[in-house]
Amino acid sequence: MIWIRTSLAAAGLAVTTAIPASAEIVASTCRLLSYDGPITTVETFRCDFMQQSGNILVNSAEHEFSFLAAEQGETYIRINSIPMSFTRTGEYTLEVTQSPWLR
Repeated sequence: MIWIRTSLAAAGLAVTTAIPASAEIVASTCRLLSYDGPITTVETFRCDFMQQSGNILVNSAEHEFSFLAAEQGETYIRINSIPMSFTRTGEYTLEVTQSPWLR
C-alpha cells in the first residue's frame, strides 16, 4: 500500500513538473532611450511585460524586446529596481514600470 502511494506521488510530481509554468502578462509603461552616437532619443509608451523562467518578453504596438536569462550579463545588463531596466550597451536602455492598473 505504501509503495502504491509513493508511486502515485512520484507520478503526480512528474506530471506537474513536465507542464510548463504559464507566465502572467503585466500591463506596464515603457521608456526607451535609444543611443545614436551623441544623440539620445526618448520614447514613452504602454507595453506588456512577461517573465517566464527568467526570460523576459516586452511587447507593444511599436516594439518587441526579448531578454534571455542565459544572455544576462553578456548581451545585456538587467537592473531590478523601479523601474526595471535592460541595457544593450551602445544601443538602448529599456525601462519598464509594471503597473497592472493601467488597463
